[in-house]
Amino acid sequence: MKRSMVWLLVLAFGAALAQAPKIDGKITSGEYAKNYKHEKSGITLYWSVVGDTLYLALEGESKGWIGIGFLPEKTDKKKGADQYLFYMDGGKLVALDMYQVKRTGSPSPDEKEGGKNSILAAAATYEGTKWTVEFSRKLKTGEATDVEIAPGRKLLVLLAHSEKMDPKEEHKKTERWYLEDFAF
Repeated sequence: MKRSMVWLLVLAFGAALAQAPKIDGKITSGEYAKNYKHEKSGITLYWSVVGDTLYLALEGESKGWIGIGFLPEKTDKKKGADQYLFYMDGGKLVALDMYQVKRTGSPSPDEKEGGKNSILAAAATYEGTKWTVEFSRKLKTGEATDVEIAPGRKLLVLLAHSEKMDPKEEHKKTERWYLEDFAF
């Protein structure tokens, strides 16, 4: 009886791992459980929740960096947002976990605000101006600089991109969008 239970647990754990997307900068058909295309920005989000981990991908056009952020609720512009910014440096992806300290302006790296980089894995392809970014993070990191994500719980998603690869380059207001009442 105990062996049967152990095997069932091993099989269940293996099945859960088998569903996890491969973080390789390429999105294959059926790799993610869900997707959403934001028409105004042209950015498509793909995601799967496997166990305690969110696997997220972005596809979109940009001459510069591309980013996504999360807010549990909109209170004071972007203040308190958990943000992820992706850019290429010498052909290699740089993935930043950032926190929005002020209501406007650039976010600060989590490490400067008492947190840590919570990105578990990240990969991207950037061809011409087309981005495909994949990354993963825990749903709940336990950090004040990260928003807790719970499947089905609504939050605000921030999408942005810039005209330059420089992470200090702020986006124009026309290159920023809020998705209200979004749920993973």
